[in-house]
Amino acid sequence: MTYSQFMELDTLSTVYVLYGDSFLAENCKEFAKQKLGIDSEYDITIMDSENFSADGLIASCEQISFFAKNRLAVVKNITAIPEKDKSKLLEYVKNVNPMCLILFCDGQKTGIFDFLKVEKVNLELSDYEIKNLVKEQVEDNDKTIDDEALWSLVTFCQKDLTRINLEIQKLVAYVGDRKNICLDDIKLLVPQTEELVVFELTTAMAQKNGQKSMTMLSKLIGNAEQNSRLFALLSSTLRRLFFVIASKDKSDAELANIFGVKEYAVTKLRQQAKNFAAKTLKNLVYELCDVEYMTKNGQMTMENALYYIIQYSLK
Repeated sequence: MTYSQFMELDTLSTVYVLYGDSFLAENCKEFAKQKLGIDSEYDITIMDSENFSADGLIASCEQISFFAKNRLAVVKNITAIPEKDKSKLLEYVKNVNPMCLILFCDGQKTGIFDFLKVEKVNLELSDYEIKNLVKEQVEDNDKTIDDEALWSLVTFCQKDLTRINLEIQKLVAYVGDRKNICLDDIKLLVPQTEELVVFELTTAMAQKNGQKSMTMLSKLIGNAEQNSRLFALLSSTLRRLFFVIASKDKSDAELANIFGVKEYAVTKLRQQAKNFAAKTLKNLVYELCDVEYMTKNGQMTMENALYYIIQYSLK
């Protein structure tokens, strides 16, 4: 089931597993509250890795509601489930209290709730759906946004809907009485993530654009701490690009799970990897190991290491 299909349901089941964006999971939770007629937080149980247990969840679901006839339980940010708890949950989801709804949220799509034989909801949106959702959020604030500005906002935030929502609130406050949000507003107020900036740098490297690569790096160079973080990020990006090329048999979802990133990031890596020859990336990864060793032994400063890797990639 898709996010849109879930949000259009007339009648809700008793258990769902939600895969994907936490912002959309929160929307699903609010939709469920409305459908169940729940107004009080006393009739909602939120469980995470700090307080989750199968016994605690079951007890909550069987509890009598305070102010409504229904209850809602949300389980999120879980990293592991003991086998004994899995067995209890497997049995309970077959016969959940009909006055209660349970939402199991798997924000990173780790598959931790795959053992549950219940309805699954995929919260990944297409570019078209994201565009419409962002447009609706802007319009809810009585503003409009140019198409170019909208997509720049989405790209700068790497399709992170929680961050996009926060940036929209900032943009709305900034434009004040002005009706439209334009590209200049996005460029002024919405910071690009370091990952996106490094992505643009590695793209320039892949295109053998020495002038652009060096200009970008000069703007990114800072103090020792900043340079160390930049080197680590550049190194991680190049290694992931090589891994993507070397793992053609793995899906975007599998690679996202391995890297600990969103699928969107893997999709962008696949696109960027096409600009590199496999041998070039392999040589870069080997060279990174040597350079990292030299920086740790005081044979090379981190700033020089960054310039060296750029120059090496341009050969």
